[in-house]
Amino acid sequence: MVKRSSEQEGPAPTPRPAGETGRGVFIVYEGNDGAGTSTQAERYAAHLRAARRLVHVTREPSAGPVGALLRQVLTRRISLPSARQAEVMALLFSADRLDHLGAEVEPLLRDGYIVISDRYDLSSLAYQSTTAADGGDPEEILEWIRLLNRHARRPDATVVIDVAPEIAEKRRRGRGGAEELFERTELQARLAEAYRRAEELVPGDRVIHIDGGGPVEEVSRAITAALGPFVER
Repeated sequence: MVKRSSEQEGPAPTPRPAGETGRGVFIVYEGNDGAGTSTQAERYAAHLRAARRLVHVTREPSAGPVGALLRQVLTRRISLPSARQAEVMALLFSADRLDHLGAEVEPLLRDGYIVISDRYDLSSLAYQSTTAADGGDPEEILEWIRLLNRHARRPDATVVIDVAPEIAEKRRRGRGGAEELFERTELQARLAEAYRRAEELVPGDRVIHIDGGGPVEEVSRAITAALGPFVER
């Protein structure tokens, strides 16, 4: 199981002990569709609960009003104009993110919870910059997305689950359901590459790469080992 941690261009956030008032820990899970972020977030939360830790699992898009709109767009129940679609999605995701933080994440962190979010602003940087490459300058939109998210709290750690595009596609087909907005095979290959260079997208953040191509239990053990030193102490 290959794992690497990176902290580039400035200090990463100092991890804080969980379980004390005002001293929660914010962990983010990221990866291309089919990487297993939702499964692994829940498994790690179960591990922490067994150790009697305060844990909350959430996700983006959130359960808030903007998040509900985004879920309808992602499942193609609502269509956006094709022109500037990446930019419109970036605006919606950044609005949902600030609402998510204020309404759900930050109050729990103040109460000492370990908050695990299935996706955060790295998803915006990966997905919207990749889709913008179809009709715009990806570097320009990266800087714009960072500007939109400048008030978003930085995670204490981001776990990137790296999975080969063909494995991720097999998993998506196995779970069934209609294809979502970003699940095109060619796009997913580009997204997998974007996540492999996640450190470039979120400079200064603590990024932990986990090989997600193996059995679920093996991936869970690798994540637990990687996060343990500063989450479970």
